[in-house]
Amino acid sequence: ETASERLARCLTWPEVGRCRRISASWRRGLSGLRPPDDLWTREVGAERRAEVWKSLLLDGLSERALAMQDSYETLSATPSSHDAVIQRDLGRTLPQEPLFRDPKGRGQHALFRLLRALAVHLWDVGYVQSLNFIVATLIGVFPDDEALVFHCVQALLFRHSLVDLYRPKFPKMGVTVWQFDRLVEGFLPKVHVALHRHGVTSEYY
Repeated sequence: ETASERLARCLTWPEVGRCRRISASWRRGLSGLRPPDDLWTREVGAERRAEVWKSLLLDGLSERALAMQDSYETLSATPSSHDAVIQRDLGRTLPQEPLFRDPKGRGQHALFRLLRALAVHLWDVGYVQSLNFIVATLIGVFPDDEALVFHCVQALLFRHSLVDLYRPKFPKMGVTVWQFDRLVEGFLPKVHVALHRHGVTSEYY
């Protein structure tokens, strides 16, 4: 039994389908899989959820490739020109979650270190608001492994092209907003007319 097949037992069938669409190894490994009834009702659970995230984001990257990246500990200890802005955003990030409520707790400490490491490593991006929510979500998945969170965030940014939403002048943002507006216009024409009448584009929501 492959790792992908073990993970598939933890997912709903629609989730397995999404995994197949974005991962070549899942397409190969699960080509003959059929949806058993219990996949429709089974909860993944905290432990397996971490395994699923890790597989989806880092699948295909060798340990050597990960090791060749800049040391997370070195990056997180390097002062950044964005430190003050990052510090200001810590208390605004998922404050309803117990892990991030305490200003001196390990959640906010990990969030600061990770955002600083990313700002130093991604010098052309630095720190941009909303990166804090992506990083905090992954801290919730891997609360005891900051280096793994660091690698997973980079995978989201580069393997799944999120980084172009954060580069200077936000090159992908305009395209994404335009595409979303066209989808609203095509599928919800009355809503589109009403929003257009009031000058509301998707940047507002």
